[in-house]
Amino acid sequence: MTLLVLAWYFTYVALGAYAEDFMSRPVFGVVNMGIVLGLLQFVTTAIVTVVYGRYVRKRIDPLVDRLREQEGTGR
Repeated sequence: MTLLVLAWYFTYVALGAYAEDFMSRPVFGVVNMGIVLGLLQFVTTAIVTVVYGRYVRKRIDPLVDRLREQEGTGR
């Protein structure tokens, strides 16, 4: 997932640097493709945060709880 997100981010940066015509293409009103793709960066970040939070709660937290119980430092 990390590689996909980094690839998406660097693609956005490269488009901004080298594909000015594409990024300035109007989507609706005064909103252009660069703004839409930039806002999608925030959406991507939110999705990754939610997915990671679920993963941690399901996989990592139970392991941490077991280790704490074994060491006698439970919550």
